[in-house]
Amino acid sequence: MNEEDNRTYIPELGGNRDLDEAEQVSCEVLPMTGEELRAYQRTMVGVKPGSSQAIKKAEAIVKRIVTERVVSIENYADINGKAVGTGEELFERGEPLMVDEVYEALSNIARLKEGQRKN
Repeated sequence: MNEEDNRTYIPELGGNRDLDEAEQVSCEVLPMTGEELRAYQRTMVGVKPGSSQAIKKAEAIVKRIVTERVVSIENYADINGKAVGTGEELFERGEPLMVDEVYEALSNIARLKEGQRKN
């Protein structure tokens, strides 16, 4: 995938989409292909739901997707007010609800399209 495949995703969390565009948190993301998503889903086959193994695998998948697929973030800061500008920073220091929303958007192409900024 190339840089031209990037999309701008505007999270919904906290009424973000209702803010003026200049104030909105926005994430530049590189969407996954269906094949990539299915590959991640297959890693969970045979794992007992709710087990410690399932929890560890799920966290590793979320971390990998968020850190690899979130290219940049604008207008977002951690609880201490320090700017969060990359997928790695989002995973490490972002609100869990924001991490979850961005992960879900990357996993659900329909939701990603809802939050895309019109250029």
